[in-house]
Amino acid sequence: MLIMDDMAGRRALIEASGLQTGRVLDVGMGNCGCMAIFLARDGFHVVGIDRSSEAVRRSIKDAQDESFPGTFEARVANAEKLPFGENEFDAVFAYHALHHMKNVEQVIAEMFRVCKPSGFVLIADLNAKGCKVYKESVDEILLNTIECCMKENMQSVRKVETEYNFMFICQK
Repeated sequence: MLIMDDMAGRRALIEASGLQTGRVLDVGMGNCGCMAIFLARDGFHVVGIDRSSEAVRRSIKDAQDESFPGTFEARVANAEKLPFGENEFDAVFAYHALHHMKNVEQVIAEMFRVCKPSGFVLIADLNAKGCKVYKESVDEILLNTIECCMKENMQSVRKVETEYNFMFICQK
């Protein structure tokens, strides 16, 4: 059941943006690269990054036997200093990642920097019910920080809540 809910959350985030194709970055993809691989299955050209070389290795292993309509590339990188130029990606995702990061404001600033004009920055993290299910912790300060950073830097910001997640869909 949890996997279905997680897939529903990823699908809801993509659909809320209206994004159908393009080059996307998944920031903090984690051990399975779930969001990055999900996007590649949908035909997106995806670069997934994580600070952990083990997470990158595992996501590459998980993806190696699949054939995607899109592409999938995984790299070790620091989300606070993304190794990409300005305006490189049509969309930048952080799915269940920001609560693991120390300098959230800097990470969000980097996400904006690498996102193309009129592109999307999409952030999803756990709400109270999601925290219980995943045994994680997300505090109100993080939510307020994300919302403030988004409103300061983006052309439009929508906040959506699903059963397990809160999501910010922002257009640059």
